[in-house]
Amino acid sequence: MRILIVDDEPINVLLLESLLKSKYDTDSAENGLEAYKKITENPPDIVLLDVLMPYMDGFETLEKIKKNKNLSNIIVIMVTAKVEKDDVKKAMQLGADNYIKKPIDATELYTKIDIHARLKQTEDQVNEYQVYANIHESMITAQRIQQSLLPDKQSFSRIFPNSFTLFKPRDLIGGDFYFIAQKLNKKFICVSDSTGHGVPAALISILAYMGLNYIVHKNNVTSPLQVAHNLRAELINHLARSTDTYASGNGLDAAFCEYNELDNTLNFVGAGRPIIIVRKEKNYLLVNGQKVNALMHKDDYHLFYIRGDFVSLDIEPEIGVLNNHEIQLENEDTVYLFSDGITDQFGGSEEKKFSKKKLMNLLLESQSKSLKSQKLILYKELERWTQNHAQTDDIVIIGIKFS
Repeated sequence: MRILIVDDEPINVLLLESLLKSKYDTDSAENGLEAYKKITENPPDIVLLDVLMPYMDGFETLEKIKKNKNLSNIIVIMVTAKVEKDDVKKAMQLGADNYIKKPIDATELYTKIDIHARLKQTEDQVNEYQVYANIHESMITAQRIQQSLLPDKQSFSRIFPNSFTLFKPRDLIGGDFYFIAQKLNKKFICVSDSTGHGVPAALISILAYMGLNYIVHKNNVTSPLQVAHNLRAELINHLARSTDTYASGNGLDAAFCEYNELDNTLNFVGAGRPIIIVRKEKNYLLVNGQKVNALMHKDDYHLFYIRGDFVSLDIEPEIGVLNNHEIQLENEDTVYLFSDGITDQFGGSEEKKFSKKKLMNLLLESQSKSLKSQKLILYKELERWTQNHAQTDDIVIIGIKFS
């Protein structure tokens, strides 16, 4: 089966090609005019069509394809960030076979392509796959609801202008999430990793997100230590009501950070999660007033690994104590928060974990690049590392440069 990818953003084409290359032959076009020419000369089986493009947008391209009797049976799946009801309605009226929202979810992409390919081959299986499609659509709706809680790109850039977010759930819904807020001169961020995967982890993440929203926005609390304790209390309040041992055994690990713009300090509390800080030239940090030496360095860049405490936020009797780390930042310091999904991902020729060491080396080696480029480097390296291995866990990593 051959798939034509139509998108004017090279990184989007690269992402789709990396997701599809193992199962399908792919070709690409940068705009509607180029795509229509390729389609007429050598019709593909499926077209993945963006909407916002120069010269001829996706709607015009879709209309031309479906009005051409020789091309009208080609499956056209719109792949775009434009998901307002009027846009979806317009695409369907013009003959689109389906719709996929950016950012692209690999499971959704594979499923919809597979569904349409099978329907094209055997029309008598429509009822069977319609049932499957309905179930899957329900899961996609659940995914949309969960992801709608996450900060959008504009909100994130407003609070942390020089930053990146790499977010890859293992399934349609998952347990990793991130939360940001700003209260006057203080900026707050949390990256959290819920226990388990799929629906159970997603439910915990939603409970935690709503708890954080109440603690930070309603109670105006941004102190990481107080937020962590209050969040644990919120989880206990909800989960301890159940006599189900499975429900009572769930919780989360999280990194909580509060940045004070006035004195350039970062307060960090790690409930089972660390943070990484990279600094140029100077090989030490001041943490709680004490010098902490760099763990690694490359050229002029020094990397610091600040461990969290071995404490998870759940309803079991608390083991260990959470501690606040007050870190004196300097201009151009970069802070990374991440879940264990990236370091625990299996792959490579020896089928080993990606590991913290590999992640730290990769971050050091890419420090001369912009954060946008660092995100692309991380993404490509994860793709190369994983190859034919399934993603084993949800993945989130966030980089923020402070100035």
